[in-house]
Amino acid sequence: MRVKTEERRQSIVEIAKEAFIQQGFEQTSMSYIAKKVGGSKATLYNYFSSKEEIFSAVMESSVTHDVADAFQKLSTSKELQVALFDFGYHYLESVLSPGLGAIRKMAISESGRSDVSRYFYENGPGKGRAYAAQYLKKQMEAGELIEADPILAASQLVALLDAELLTPVELNVIEKPSKQKIEQVAQTAINSFLKLYKKV
Repeated sequence: MRVKTEERRQSIVEIAKEAFIQQGFEQTSMSYIAKKVGGSKATLYNYFSSKEEIFSAVMESSVTHDVADAFQKLSTSKELQVALFDFGYHYLESVLSPGLGAIRKMAISESGRSDVSRYFYENGPGKGRAYAAQYLKKQMEAGELIEADPILAASQLVALLDAELLTPVELNVIEKPSKQKIEQVAQTAINSFLKLYKKV
Protein backbone atom coordinates (compact mmCIF):
# COMPACT_ATOMS: atom_id res chain seq x y z
CA MET A 1 0.00 0.00 0.00
CA ARG A 2 1.32 3.45 -0.90
CA VAL A 3 2.25 5.73 1.92
CA LYS A 4 -0.02 8.76 2.26
CA THR A 5 1.74 12.02 1.45
CA GLU A 6 0.81 15.66 1.87
CA GLU A 7 1.70 16.24 -1.77
CA ARG A 8 -0.75 13.57 -2.88
CA ARG A 9 -3.43 14.95 -0.58
CA GLN A 10 -2.98 18.46 -1.96
CA SER A 11 -3.18 17.10 -5.49
CA ILE A 12 -6.54 15.50 -4.65
CA VAL A 13 -7.76 18.79 -3.17
CA GLU A 14 -6.79 20.75 -6.31
CA ILE A 15 -8.42 18.22 -8.64
CA ALA A 16 -11.56 18.12 -6.49
CA LYS A 17 -11.69 21.92 -6.45
CA GLU A 18 -11.81 22.02 -10.25
CA ALA A 19 -14.49 19.32 -10.27
CA PHE A 20 -16.65 21.18 -7.74
CA ILE A 21 -16.31 24.45 -9.66
CA GLN A 22 -17.16 22.82 -13.01
CA GLN A 23 -19.96 20.50 -11.86
CA GLY A 24 -21.14 21.77 -8.49
CA PHE A 25 -21.09 19.88 -5.21
CA GLU A 26 -24.16 17.71 -5.77
CA GLN A 27 -23.11 16.52 -9.22
CA THR A 28 -19.55 15.63 -8.21
CA SER A 29 -19.17 12.09 -6.88
CA MET A 30 -16.31 10.37 -5.09
CA SER A 31 -16.04 8.06 -8.12
CA TYR A 32 -15.64 11.04 -10.44
CA ILE A 33 -12.93 12.58 -8.23
CA ALA A 34 -11.12 9.22 -8.01
CA LYS A 35 -11.21 8.91 -11.80
CA LYS A 36 -9.79 12.42 -12.25
CA VAL A 37 -7.11 11.74 -9.62
CA GLY A 38 -6.15 8.54 -11.42
CA GLY A 39 -6.70 6.09 -8.61
CA SER A 40 -9.38 4.01 -6.97
CA LYS A 41 -12.09 5.10 -4.55
CA ALA A 42 -10.27 3.06 -1.91
CA THR A 43 -7.20 5.24 -2.38
CA LEU A 44 -9.36 8.36 -2.11
CA TYR A 45 -10.89 7.11 1.14
CA ASN A 46 -7.39 6.70 2.57
CA TYR A 47 -7.21 10.49 2.53
CA PHE A 48 -10.82 11.61 3.00
CA SER A 49 -13.76 9.88 4.64
CA SER A 50 -16.42 11.65 2.58
CA LYS A 51 -17.12 14.11 -0.21
CA GLU A 52 -18.00 16.71 2.45
CA GLU A 53 -14.56 16.30 3.97
CA ILE A 54 -12.92 16.88 0.59
CA PHE A 55 -15.10 19.94 0.06
CA SER A 56 -14.08 21.27 3.47
CA ALA A 57 -10.42 20.78 2.56
CA VAL A 58 -10.99 22.63 -0.72
CA MET A 59 -12.58 25.54 1.12
CA GLU A 60 -9.90 25.58 3.80
CA SER A 61 -7.16 25.68 1.18
CA SER A 62 -8.80 28.43 -0.88
CA VAL A 63 -10.07 30.58 1.97
CA THR A 64 -6.89 30.28 4.02
CA HIS A 65 -4.62 31.06 1.09
CA ASP A 66 -6.60 33.84 -0.58
CA VAL A 67 -8.55 35.69 2.09
CA ALA A 68 -6.24 35.18 5.07
CA ASP A 69 -3.47 36.94 3.14
CA ALA A 70 -5.72 39.99 2.81
CA PHE A 71 -6.42 40.18 6.53
CA GLN A 72 -2.67 39.97 7.22
CA LYS A 73 -2.43 43.43 5.63
CA LEU A 74 -4.05 44.82 8.80
CA SER A 75 -0.78 45.61 10.52
CA THR A 76 -0.31 48.09 13.36
CA SER A 77 3.15 48.85 11.94
CA LYS A 78 1.47 50.77 9.10
CA GLU A 79 -0.44 54.04 9.20
CA LEU A 80 -4.12 53.30 9.83
CA GLN A 81 -5.46 54.47 6.45
CA VAL A 82 -2.68 52.70 4.54
CA ALA A 83 -3.28 49.42 6.38
CA LEU A 84 -7.04 49.61 5.83
CA PHE A 85 -6.64 50.35 2.12
CA ASP A 86 -4.10 47.53 1.63
CA PHE A 87 -6.51 45.18 3.35
CA GLY A 88 -9.52 46.45 1.41
CA TYR A 89 -7.87 46.09 -1.97
CA HIS A 90 -6.50 42.58 -1.36
CA TYR A 91 -9.75 41.47 0.26
CA LEU A 92 -11.75 42.51 -2.81
CA GLU A 93 -9.21 40.89 -5.15
CA SER A 94 -9.73 37.64 -3.23
CA VAL A 95 -13.51 37.56 -2.85
CA LEU A 96 -14.08 38.66 -6.45
CA SER A 97 -11.86 35.92 -7.91
CA PRO A 98 -13.77 33.29 -9.92
CA GLY A 99 -12.43 30.36 -7.89
CA LEU A 100 -13.37 31.72 -4.49
CA GLY A 101 -16.65 33.01 -5.87
CA ALA A 102 -17.58 29.54 -7.08
CA ILE A 103 -16.71 28.02 -3.71
CA ARG A 104 -18.74 30.67 -1.92
CA LYS A 105 -21.76 29.90 -4.11
CA MET A 106 -21.41 26.19 -3.40
CA ALA A 107 -21.19 26.83 0.33
CA ILE A 108 -24.42 28.85 0.15
CA SER A 109 -26.13 26.13 -1.90
CA GLU A 110 -25.15 23.54 0.71
CA SER A 111 -26.66 25.59 3.56
CA GLY A 112 -29.01 23.41 5.60
CA ARG A 113 -27.93 20.18 3.92
CA SER A 114 -24.48 19.65 5.38
CA ASP A 115 -21.81 21.26 7.56
CA VAL A 116 -19.81 22.70 4.69
CA SER A 117 -21.53 26.10 4.77
CA ARG A 118 -20.86 26.43 8.50
CA TYR A 119 -17.27 25.36 7.95
CA PHE A 120 -16.90 27.93 5.18
CA TYR A 121 -18.22 30.70 7.44
CA GLU A 122 -16.10 29.74 10.45
CA ASN A 123 -12.90 29.48 8.41
CA GLY A 124 -13.64 32.34 6.04
CA PRO A 125 -15.87 35.32 6.89
CA GLY A 126 -16.08 34.48 10.59
CA LYS A 127 -12.34 34.09 11.10
CA GLY A 128 -11.62 37.17 8.98
CA ARG A 129 -14.00 39.37 10.95
CA ALA A 130 -12.48 38.17 14.23
CA TYR A 131 -9.00 39.07 12.99
CA ALA A 132 -10.18 42.48 11.77
CA ALA A 133 -11.93 43.08 15.10
CA GLN A 134 -8.67 42.45 16.98
CA TYR A 135 -6.88 44.96 14.77
CA LEU A 136 -9.62 47.58 15.14
CA LYS A 137 -9.69 47.10 18.91
CA LYS A 138 -5.96 47.88 19.04
CA GLN A 139 -6.56 51.02 16.99
CA MET A 140 -9.36 52.05 19.36
CA GLU A 141 -7.08 51.52 22.35
CA ALA A 142 -4.36 53.57 20.62
CA GLY A 143 -6.79 56.46 20.19
CA GLU A 144 -6.91 56.25 16.39
CA LEU A 145 -10.56 55.17 16.30
CA ILE A 146 -13.52 55.99 18.52
CA GLU A 147 -14.45 53.48 21.22
CA ALA A 148 -17.02 51.05 19.84
CA ASP A 149 -17.83 47.37 19.53
CA PRO A 150 -14.89 46.04 17.47
CA ILE A 151 -16.88 43.06 16.15
CA LEU A 152 -19.60 45.38 14.83
CA ALA A 153 -16.96 47.72 13.40
CA ALA A 154 -15.27 44.82 11.60
CA SER A 155 -18.61 43.65 10.19
CA GLN A 156 -19.38 47.15 8.93
CA LEU A 157 -15.91 47.46 7.38
CA VAL A 158 -16.40 44.24 5.41
CA ALA A 159 -19.97 45.23 4.48
CA LEU A 160 -18.75 48.54 3.04
CA LEU A 161 -16.16 46.71 0.95
CA ASP A 162 -18.71 44.15 -0.28
CA ALA A 163 -21.45 46.67 -1.01
CA GLU A 164 -20.72 47.79 -4.56
CA LEU A 165 -19.21 44.82 -6.37
CA LEU A 166 -19.73 41.48 -4.64
CA THR A 167 -23.38 40.77 -5.50
CA PRO A 168 -23.18 41.90 -9.18
CA VAL A 169 -20.05 39.77 -9.69
CA GLU A 170 -21.56 36.74 -7.94
CA LEU A 171 -24.69 36.97 -10.08
CA ASN A 172 -22.59 37.40 -13.25
CA VAL A 173 -24.20 40.78 -13.91
CA ILE A 174 -20.71 42.18 -14.37
CA GLU A 175 -17.30 40.59 -14.94
CA LYS A 176 -14.53 40.91 -12.39
CA PRO A 177 -13.68 44.64 -12.33
CA SER A 178 -10.32 46.11 -13.31
CA LYS A 179 -7.54 46.80 -10.82
CA GLN A 180 -8.33 50.51 -11.02
CA LYS A 181 -12.01 49.94 -10.23
CA ILE A 182 -11.19 47.70 -7.27
CA GLU A 183 -8.77 50.33 -5.94
CA GLN A 184 -11.47 53.00 -6.30
CA VAL A 185 -14.10 50.91 -4.52
CA ALA A 186 -11.67 49.99 -1.74
CA GLN A 187 -10.72 53.64 -1.20
CA THR A 188 -14.36 54.77 -1.13
CA ALA A 189 -15.24 52.06 1.39
CA ILE A 190 -12.29 52.90 3.65
CA ASN A 191 -13.10 56.63 3.51
CA SER A 192 -16.70 55.87 4.52
CA PHE A 193 -15.51 53.64 7.35
CA LEU A 194 -13.14 56.30 8.67
CA LYS A 195 -15.91 58.92 8.61
CA LEU A 196 -17.79 56.66 11.01
CA TYR A 197 -14.94 55.59 13.25
CA LYS A 198 -11.92 57.92 12.95
CA LYS A 199 -11.28 59.82 16.14
CA VAL A 200 -11.21 63.55 15.50
